[in-house]
Order: sequence, then structure tokens, then C-alpha cells
Amino acid sequence: MSVISQPKRGSRKISLDKMSEVFDFKMIKRLHFLDPRIGEKVRVRCLKKLKKEEYAKQNKWTTHLFGKEVEEKRVVPVEIRYIDPLIGYGVYSIEDIAPLTYVGSYLGLVRKRSRRQDKDNNYVFRYVIGPHDTPWVIDARHHGNFTRFINHSYEPNLTSKWMIHNQRAHVIFFTNKHINKGTQLTYDYGPYYWRSRSYPLSM
Repeated sequence: MSVISQPKRGSRKISLDKMSEVFDFKMIKRLHFLDPRIGEKVRVRCLKKLKKEEYAKQNKWTTHLFGKEVEEKRVVPVEIRYIDPLIGYGVYSIEDIAPLTYVGSYLGLVRKRSRRQDKDNNYVFRYVIGPHDTPWVIDARHHGNFTRFINHSYEPNLTSKWMIHNQRAHVIFFTNKHINKGTQLTYDYGPYYWRSRSYPLSM
């Protein structure tokens, strides 16, 4: 079972389903759309994108590898650990993970991008359809899953990629190398994230 470690209190363990009680956010299992009209616009854009052969081929490859996992909302066994006051928490494997293993999808509330609103929000992920930006972001500050705790690294062991499944765009994570038990899972947040933030310590 996937578990989470709490600092202090003897590092007690609780289930991922209890995360929302500890961290004051709502655990969700799929993307939520702030406005139903956003969901419809996303659906239309996804259908248009898949009419282009180059994107359809890329998506076919990705869904062949990870479509079943996304459909079944699978999650690899992970543990969320407290690291230190500067970094906060991180996600760690609790067993060896093979390369090209689906880890999870970045979930949250899909809403319109706002520079003012997003500036101080550390849980915002660009919502892309195909490889291209959209006017929307995935905001996991108050609604999300364990992926909101995955930290940045310049030498990450996870790759983030877009995928269109059931007429919705998803941002998924998969391993790009073998990961040993007890290793922190990381991905590169990219330059967009750091436009309004200080660059992190190298990891």
C-alpha cells in the first residue's frame, strides 16, 4: 500500500486516502474543470489535435504504453517523506521501479491561467494539449493527488509528457531509468515554472 510519512510524532504512517486530512487539500482521482465550458473547449481542441498525423502518432505511442494505467488510475507504491524546512516534502519509491513505468498523472483543477494568481502558487502545472500551451493550467493547491509533492531536479528520474485519452489531455509521469527502492522521484519543472520564482538549489 502507498503510504505517507509524517515528520515529528515518530514518523507515523497513514494511507494516501488520508492525505487530504493531513495537508488540507482534497484528494481527487481525475481532472476537475472550474467551468464546464473549459472542459468542452478542451475536448474540441483534443479532437482537432488528433486529426494531425504527427500528434496522432505520438499519442498512439504514449497511449499504447500508458493508456491502461491512466484508465485504471494506477499509482506506483510511493511514500511521501518530510525532507527539511526549505524543501518540505518529497515522493520516494518504496520498491524498485523499472524504466518506462507509469507513475501517475498530475491532477488538479483546470482553470484559466492568471499571472497574479499563479505567481505564489507552487502547485501550478501548464495544461498542454499536444506539445502546445493553452490558456489553462492545472492547479493542485486545493485539489490534487500525490504528484503535487514531486520535487524538481536538473537530473530527473521521471519524464512528464502530454497524452490525450478519452478526449481529454493529461499530463503523465513515467520513469526514464531504473529507480531503486528508497529513491526520491523528481522531474524537471522547466523554465516556465521559474519565470516568477527563484531558481532552486541544484538537485
